[in-house]
This record gives sequence, C-alpha cells and structure tokens, in this order.
Amino acid sequence: MKSYSRLFIIGFIAVIFTSCQTHNVSLTYNPASVGQRINKGSPAIKIGSINDVRKLRGAEIGKIRNEFGIPIKSINAKRPISEITKTAFAHALQSRNLLNKDNAKYILNADILEFQCSQYSTQNAECRIRVHVYNTKSGRLVFSQYFYATRTKVSPNVTYWSKVDEIAGVASEALQEAIDRAVDDPGLRRALR
Repeated sequence: MKSYSRLFIIGFIAVIFTSCQTHNVSLTYNPASVGQRINKGSPAIKIGSINDVRKLRGAEIGKIRNEFGIPIKSINAKRPISEITKTAFAHALQSRNLLNKDNAKYILNADILEFQCSQYSTQNAECRIRVHVYNTKSGRLVFSQYFYATRTKVSPNVTYWSKVDEIAGVASEALQEAIDRAVDDPGLRRALR
C-alpha cells in the first residue's frame, strides 16, 4: 500500500512540474523620446488593416520550456497581436509626425507573418511584418516590403523560475524594432513624397 501512495505522490509532483500554465502579459511600444534621432515627416499616413497571419493564433506568442524541452509556461498577450501591432504602428507614426487619421494621402496595411518568443536556454523573440502602403485616392500600391527583427537575451532565471514579464520585454523589443525599421525605411519615406 505504501508503494502506491509513494507512486501517487511522485506522479502528482511530476504532473505539477510538467504541466503548462498560461500567463497573460502586456506588450509595449515606447515612442522615440525627445533625445533620440528620428526622421520626422508630414502627416500623410493612416493605418488600415493589420492582419495576423502567423501560425500562432490570436494572442498566443510563445512558450517557456524546461531543461527537457517540455513546455511549462505558455505566454499570451493580453490583447490580440493584430490590435497590439496596430497600436504600436500608430505610436510610431505619431512620434514621427506621420500619422493623419482624417484625410491621409496614404494608407498603411500590414501582415504579421511571424511574432513569437521562447525560452529554453536563452530568451528569444522574432518578428516579421510585411508592410504595404497604398495611395488613398487611386488605390495604387506605392510601397511594399518585409521587415524582420530578432532579440536574444541571456537570463539567469531558467525553467520554473523564469519570469514571463522578462520574455515579454524581449518580445516587445523585437516588435518595436520591426515597426521602427518600417516607418523609418528610406524607401517608404521616398514613396510619401
């Protein structure tokens, strides 16, 4: 009888340590501060549709795995990734004086092709976005390009003690870098003239 009790306790502990818990995190975009060099423009762009076409769906962004590669923490954003990306684009354009919500000459649409984070031995995040800019009146495509960013951070906290907010910060940095590259792209700026 004691062996069954011991086996049950060991099984229960194994389930607790290998079960995957879901954590909801906030992702942020920090607009450029006054001291940073950014190329300002004139208000000409409004944001159209931001489509999430990743393999992950909705708000899911990644997992933290234990030393055996088993997922122990699933990471979701508090809002759908398409909404977060749209808000980040709005902040990026506004900080560069490019956002015009009412009578813009151009409309920016984007597809989120990849946005995910993971932690195994390091914290990693990747973001890949395809941006299309159209002339509002004619509907003609004036700019189209892919933008990619990746971030890696070594963390002293591994496996069960990993902090989901740390990896959310790494993911936010990757998203911000991809969006900043897009709105600062020289080809995009030339297309707005």
